[in-house]
Amino acid sequence: MAEELCVRLVPLFNQLDLEKQRQIERLVHHQHAARGTIVVSPSDSDRLVIIKSGQARLYQLSATGEEQVQRSLTTGDYVGETWLLGITNQNSYVEMMTAGDICVLIRTDFTSLIQQHGDLAIRLLAGQAATIAALRKQTQLMGLPSIEERLASYLNQLVAQQGNSLITLPLRMKDLSSYLGTTPETLSRKLAQLQKRGQIERYQRRVRVLKPLS
Repeated sequence: MAEELCVRLVPLFNQLDLEKQRQIERLVHHQHAARGTIVVSPSDSDRLVIIKSGQARLYQLSATGEEQVQRSLTTGDYVGETWLLGITNQNSYVEMMTAGDICVLIRTDFTSLIQQHGDLAIRLLAGQAATIAALRKQTQLMGLPSIEERLASYLNQLVAQQGNSLITLPLRMKDLSSYLGTTPETLSRKLAQLQKRGQIERYQRRVRVLKPLS
């Protein structure tokens, strides 16, 4: 039976040989987190957090206290590497959307690993490039003038990413509306309009795209 190593879930570590994975696993702190638990905040961000099971969300708080969801996190996703490398976390939070297990690697151990394993630095840069690309997509969506266009573009992106016309919305309605810069009521209304026009079928967070969206 294969060893259940938390680090094996993470693209940053899963291509390393087994002995290196075991070395990293010995540095990891395992925690169970209840739904609603804030596992990263500006006052507690000296850590790399890996989602072992469950779902979480990464969001920022505006100056007025409004949440702006940036992305959802699920098994194998991680967050915190930029803060560990010296970037100040000013207003980012990670909240568990469901109960789940997380693996935590603290700053001193993480920076030591980077120094010992140069290939991790390259993988880290690749991960950062993917994160920047995801944020750029959100910025492009927010640049579209109407909610209809943002929603259509977002659903098209999910079809491409998931490789199927039947897609799963990774965010709850409240968080998706924040991501798209609207309200849950407006988002529900726009989804209902698409369904009424025969462009989609919706089963809660499962959506089948029946016709091209534009």
